[in-house]
Amino acid sequence: MYKGYRYIDSDAHVLEPHDMWEKYLEPEFHDFMPRHTVDYVGDPPAWNLEIRVLGSVMPNFPMGQGVAVPGLKEAYGDYISRGFSGECYREVLDRTGIDYMIVYPTVGLYCTAAPGLTPAAAAAYRRAYNNWLFDFCRDAGPRVLGAGSIDLRDVDEARREARRCVRELGFRVITLNPEPVVPIPLHDPHFDPLWKEISELGVPVGVHVAAGTSLHQVGTEYFPQWTMGRPLCAFTIGNMIACLSFVGGGVLARFPDLRVVYLESGAGWAAFWLDRMKAGVQGVQRKWDMPGMALNPIEYFQRQCFIAADPDDPGIALVQQTLGDDCIVTATDFGHAEGMHYQSAIDDILELPDVSDELRRKIMWDNPARLYGLA
Repeated sequence: MYKGYRYIDSDAHVLEPHDMWEKYLEPEFHDFMPRHTVDYVGDPPAWNLEIRVLGSVMPNFPMGQGVAVPGLKEAYGDYISRGFSGECYREVLDRTGIDYMIVYPTVGLYCTAAPGLTPAAAAAYRRAYNNWLFDFCRDAGPRVLGAGSIDLRDVDEARREARRCVRELGFRVITLNPEPVVPIPLHDPHFDPLWKEISELGVPVGVHVAAGTSLHQVGTEYFPQWTMGRPLCAFTIGNMIACLSFVGGGVLARFPDLRVVYLESGAGWAAFWLDRMKAGVQGVQRKWDMPGMALNPIEYFQRQCFIAADPDDPGIALVQQTLGDDCIVTATDFGHAEGMHYQSAIDDILELPDVSDELRRKIMWDNPARLYGLA
């Protein structure tokens, strides 16, 4: 607890060790083994990320690799030298007043977003990552909670892995990168057995994209090498498209117990986008009921969805005004260069204008506790 507030970090990240695949990937898939590095190098430190999968090299656009970021050494220096081990995460929680961290992948965001990958190999990658994450969370302690990862090439395999992640590994959310690995949208009935499974498991779907993947990424055709445009499209528009499928495509209507959280894309788009779903291109659809949907998009979102805001996000007030108090959570992005202000996350929220103390407490604790089953 810090300054009288409890805080759940709804989206932090692990940095997977380079030997993860050798140790955790099943032997029969070693001929298709990914290779990766993810760390900070140099003094002052610079971000270093590369994933190689079946000839694809990701990130596949310039993203500031090798460029020193001011403040990284002060924020992460001790953790860099220790490889962002589980012990580091225990210390972060004790030092910052953060009560829980939900940890999402880094390399795992990319590893199955490569052409030519078979469903069996993609599923094996996910099993390897999840098994490593289980061991990592055990080392980090009970306040570091894992996000189990699945691939969508094989729905039955995704269902089995989601079930294993929750029932055997104890993970609190099932995460996916919504970029299409098969030419089927998320709202197609093809995926309904998976949404039914996750709904019955009682955990949310965590929608988390990455910038610079090799398979059907939003924005690639427009900005293949633009360091600003590519990530903005990937993260924000990628989440908007996924939200359109879950809400407008009827997934939430069919599975009223399914919860979904949209991560690392800012908060403000949710207010506009849900109204636009109802309005249509010209705006006249606001007057009509949407076919096959008993509620309007805002009501479905209020009932089943969450949006992760940055701690200093000016969109929080807009989302509250449009969607209410109960769907906003917040996250630090600890582990990544963008997350180096994790130590001031609670202070940043306390300094937001036009945000009541009641809403601050909901954002930092009540809402993420309900989302991740910590209440």
